[in-house]
Amino acid sequence: MKTIAIISSVGGAGRTTLTAMLAGLLKAREHAVLAVECDPANVLATYCGLHEPARHGVASYASTAADTVGQAALEGDDGVLWLPWGSAGGDHGEPDVERDQHMATVLQAQPSWLRGLLGRVDLPTSGVALVDAATWPSVHAAQAIDAADLVLVVVPPRPLACATLPRLRAELKRLGKPGLYVANAVSPAAQLHIDILAMLRHALGAELSAYRIHADAGIPEALARNQNFHLSAPHSQAAHDLQGLASWLSSWAKRAANSHAHASGVAP
Repeated sequence: MKTIAIISSVGGAGRTTLTAMLAGLLKAREHAVLAVECDPANVLATYCGLHEPARHGVASYASTAADTVGQAALEGDDGVLWLPWGSAGGDHGEPDVERDQHMATVLQAQPSWLRGLLGRVDLPTSGVALVDAATWPSVHAAQAIDAADLVLVVVPPRPLACATLPRLRAELKRLGKPGLYVANAVSPAAQLHIDILAMLRHALGAELSAYRIHADAGIPEALARNQNFHLSAPHSQAAHDLQGLASWLSSWAKRAANSHAHASGVAP
């Protein structure tokens, strides 16, 4: 199994939305897929049809000695496994602040805690874990980066994202983590967006994905109706962008799995 961390250096970049859509697209490409939330926002489960914040999930494993990761996972209709953060408590699903504080302490003390948790996941070599992490810098994003074989950095075309990106990029290089940068919610009609894309191409070169995700009001509408956007609007530009990005990630995962198999001396 290969792990892809999905992070950003600003809030509202579209990490969770992108995680949800890529999970379905990778599953359609015959990968076993686990979508994991490493973010106390605890909203990932709503993208797979849950109507209230999840009570159980990643946070549940800080106080359990279970050998496998499955008890708190949810399975969608398309076969994707979802592991939300899961710190909701009470009758109305309000956040369990005490549990979140405990988790923050655990993550701070054990920098590779999430990697260890994912190591207990029983997925085939060609499987993919997508980790939707809280905004970087944070202990949650650091955990996702540590666990990742590839870091997918979501970059909205906003000045603040450009201003904070060099520091994040330098940190990934310091850690030796390969990064793929994806411009998200791009509107070609906005001159600012065009200018920012030109800046990103100049600064990132080949690290910038060729597939920029165009802004499309149908994406949040489809997710609100618990529909797959790429099925509800298959001919839209955004759907084409997402298909291209998913194909790139699928090829990367297959190459990585084959390299691992050959290095281990077993058949891929």
